[in-house]
Amino acid sequence: MMYRKEAGRELAISQPAHAWISGQLLRRFAAPLSETLLLAAELHDLGWLDWERAPTFDARAGRPPSFREVGAAEHAPMWTAGVERALAAWGPRIALLISRHGGRIYRRFGLPSAGPEDAQAIHAYLAAQAPREAEWSAGLDADELERQSTLIAFADALSLAVCGALRLPATLELPEGEVRVVEAGPYDLSLSSWPFAGAAFEIEGQGRPLPEGGRFADEAAMRAWIASPERETFRTRLAPG
Repeated sequence: MMYRKEAGRELAISQPAHAWISGQLLRRFAAPLSETLLLAAELHDLGWLDWERAPTFDARAGRPPSFREVGAAEHAPMWTAGVERALAAWGPRIALLISRHGGRIYRRFGLPSAGPEDAQAIHAYLAAQAPREAEWSAGLDADELERQSTLIAFADALSLAVCGALRLPATLELPEGEVRVVEAGPYDLSLSSWPFAGAAFEIEGQGRPLPEGGRFADEAAMRAWIASPERETFRTRLAPG
């Protein structure tokens, strides 16, 4: 879960809703991309589904923790479950891309700041997935596989910016180079260079509106909020820098 603040409201955005935006972004890419890659981008946070339906409650903050506040000891098993779900539903190609994305995140961002318990969970995930990834990637072009993994990572990071969960300015990696993302205005992003087809566009997503002040009186109030179907649409504009 992540939180997007706007004038007059604050929205909670689930990990799968954020991943959906990742897929939308790649569908606007200038170069044609495979449906396998697009589906994997849309599903990359599949493992968070159960947590999002019943998140933990941070009594100090008065709401669920953000995804960065959930430790790897808790979410590494979620990544494993997400890979298993992808494998059962869509097969090894989707499972492979999701597994690689989890490993990429853990190697780049998880291990450098992990405590002993979280580091142990990360190492267990990487060790368990390595032989499976080797099996699933047998016969595939290694350079193309790395290209697809880089594209998913790019869309993931840019979606975080769309959702208000990435500190800007930021430099994002693409297979062909880098993209610099800066804020031209509130949720108005300027990208240099421009990787998408056409000119500027708006991307849409949905989040749960938080109560005034962004806090719940207690866990019971938060659970009632989770049970509610209410959603609100948010928008972010992207334009060439």
